[in-house]
Amino acid sequence: MSESVDGGIIQVRDVDPTTLAVLRERARSLGQSLSGYLRDLMDADAATETNAEVIARIARDREPVELTMDDILAARDEGRR
Repeated sequence: MSESVDGGIIQVRDVDPTTLAVLRERARSLGQSLSGYLRDLMDADAATETNAEVIARIARDREPVELTMDDILAARDEGRR
């Protein structure tokens, strides 16, 4: 049995009139309604990992590296010889 997820309603108040005009024009130029355009923007944003999420995923999915600052500096200095 699949679980149904209802779409939500978002209301944004106090949008700058210039911003709203730009968004309406962008939606119009793509043949979309403002709601459809904003929904696509939100979907794309939600589908993209933030830098913090990428770092957290990498930290979670990889083996830890046991290096001290002295190890790092020694490796750096070895490369300079």
